Formats: sequence, C-alpha cells, structure tokens
Amino acid sequence: MKRTIYFLLILQACLSLSCSSDDDSSSSNEISQKLMGKWYFSDPEVNGYDYNNFFSFRSNSEVAYSYSVDEEVFDYEVGTFKIKGDILTMTFPEDVELVYVQKVVFLDENTVQFVQVEGSSEEPYDGTYYKAE
Repeated sequence: MKRTIYFLLILQACLSLSCSSDDDSSSSNEISQKLMGKWYFSDPEVNGYDYNNFFSFRSNSEVAYSYSVDEEVFDYEVGTFKIKGDILTMTFPEDVELVYVQKVVFLDENTVQFVQVEGSSEEPYDGTYYKAE
C-alpha cells in the first residue's frame, strides 16, 4: 500500500512539473508571436517613422536593431532572440557578442515595455516600444 501511495505521489509531481513546463512554453510562444514585426522606440504617431530606433523581430528567431539620429543611421545589427516565459534574450554576435536579457510586458497589442532583469551582460534596452503599422 505504501508503494502505491508513493508511486501516485511521484506520478502527480511529474505531471504537475510537465504541466507547468507546457504553460511556460505556451506563454513563450504567445509572446514570441506578439513580438513579430517592427517596434519603434519613439511613438510613430508623435515622431513619425523616419529615423527612429527600432527592433524588428522575425519568425526565424532573428532580430534586427537600428539606431538613428536625425537622418544618419549609426548602427544596424542582426542577431538572434529567444523567449523563455516572459524573458527575452537577444544576442548580437557582431564583433563582440552582446547579450541583452529583458522582461517583456505588453501594455496593449501595439505597445510593449522591455524591463531590465538580472543576467544581462549589457545594459538592456529598457523602455516603451510602439509597433509599426
């Protein structure tokens, strides 16, 4: 009898771990899908689309970053991204590998905030970003 109870407890623990893992994966997929597209740092309705810093998330797990001031593009880099739960990790391998780790918080379907978390090798891109049309 003790073996049966012990076995049932282990089985229940395994099933609950499996379910939480599925929930995490489901959450990651949902966030990943919502992130697809181009996100501008300044609100495009206020500042327009031209010469605005942005991230562009692609379905092949690539992310592009562009940094501009006025009409001059200072930086354009392509890296990779992954999401675990609500944590976004972006890696840009050009020259020196840079790893950014941030929490993703959607304010609505067209507005997202990236919030600093521990584990980033670089100062993260904190702030509010606005989805391009």
